[in-house]
Amino acid sequence: PTLWARSRKISVLAAAAEVMREALGQGGTSFDSLYVNVNGQSGYFDRSLNVYGREDRHCHRCGAVIRREKFMNRSSFYCPVCQR
Repeated sequence: PTLWARSRKISVLAAAAEVMREALGQGGTSFDSLYVNVNGQSGYFDRSLNVYGREDRHCHRCGAVIRREKFMNRSSFYCPVCQR
């Protein structure tokens, strides 16, 4: 791989690790009562999600319409401008 590609991979991995640390610091992302901590409390990171569950609504960053891609009974939400 080129130096640019290697640098880009490192940057993406660093950003992913940062998001995961932030999510863990807020107790994770709980959408189901099965996923709670030992005290029965759900995490609060879902309040920080920028696109999940926001299909056809506007991106907070650029105003583009959030899209949803369905696959294997799952969904992925993304901004077509910010997350090319």
